[in-house]
Amino acid sequence: MAVSFRQLEVFCAVAEHLSFTRASQTLFISQSTVSQHVRELEDLLGVRLLDRTRRTVALSPAGAKLQAHGRRIFQMLEEAETATRAESDPFSGKVSFGCASTTLLYQLPPILAGYARQYPQVELNIVSGSAQEIAAQLGDKSLDLALVVLPLSSPGMKRTILQEEPFVAVLPAKHALGRAKLLSARDLAEERLILHRAGQNTRRLIEQFFVRSQVRMDVAFELSDTEVIKEMVAHGLGVSILPASTFPPGRQRPDLRTVPVGGKDLRRKLALIYPATKRQSAAAQELAGHLIRHFAAAG
Repeated sequence: MAVSFRQLEVFCAVAEHLSFTRASQTLFISQSTVSQHVRELEDLLGVRLLDRTRRTVALSPAGAKLQAHGRRIFQMLEEAETATRAESDPFSGKVSFGCASTTLLYQLPPILAGYARQYPQVELNIVSGSAQEIAAQLGDKSLDLALVVLPLSSPGMKRTILQEEPFVAVLPAKHALGRAKLLSARDLAEERLILHRAGQNTRRLIEQFFVRSQVRMDVAFELSDTEVIKEMVAHGLGVSILPASTFPPGRQRPDLRTVPVGGKDLRRKLALIYPATKRQSAAAQELAGHLIRHFAAAG
């Protein structure tokens, strides 16, 4: 007996979430049905796919291999569906796009909304994550293209730099440094910093800026949410350094003051990246063009 599509689909859902409960919710089937499909699949293949305890689920080596093959199978099915539909309508099917959460929140909504209005037949799947997570999904071709912060080690990827963006120091409205025209690392040496978590490319750029300036950072808080960082600064718990795009026109706050920091010594590059060997659909190519035109017009 061969492995069925449904068995593979159920197993991949469990492997993705490492949870039978989440898999059942995603697939809209009972948890007992999920368990049955996985058990039947293990019996059929003669291997243990999941290591289960009362509280945890982990992939066995065989399970990790099956998950990798399953991802490729589902990706091929999506590509086949998109290619077939494109015969009648080139701008249809599915486009999977990855980006960092701060970019998605502050810069992309109007761009993606314009694309969706122009091509309503395209199913736009948006995945958020770190640059490394996005690169991994591009590598296994589960994403068509992505917008990331450089630097990024991405063998087999093509890239187009869309924007070089400055940073700003974020201060409480009445902070003494708020009257400055430009701040340096030394200006912020005595401040308690509220930054994004270590490991993110944006955080690495800030760390490198302080190292080059030979100034020690005093990091008081590490957070993942930009809006929470702003609230912490507004309440006087410290100051922050954020990309300038996190304060778009019309969203300035009276309880915060922003001052350019670092000048040309602290900037980040946003790049569009995509697999060099993957044939992009017309819809994916148009999304890339849409992004390139927008950022070029924005300067």
